[in-house]
Amino acid sequence: MTFNYNLTLRPYGDTPDSGIVRIDTEKRYGYWEHRNGSEGGGLWFEQPTGRPLELVDYDGHYVLPAPVVRALLAAGVVIEPEFFPESFKI
Repeated sequence: MTFNYNLTLRPYGDTPDSGIVRIDTEKRYGYWEHRNGSEGGGLWFEQPTGRPLELVDYDGHYVLPAPVVRALLAAGVVIEPEFFPESFKI
């Protein structure tokens, strides 16, 4: 399957060596990287008609890093609190 990543987020700042989040909004799949650019994991979304993307699953790490969660929220992605890191503050 080929993905067309049409949404790119920079949770660790806008530098070439920082990790990114990329999402194919049509196929409802994305991935995230660690701060140093190394592989993080996958992101799976649902999008009910007329509603924003909603994170429904992820892999690669036991807990999503707070900067990744913040970047997704800032982009309008709905995230249930169960995906928030412990003691996460928006």
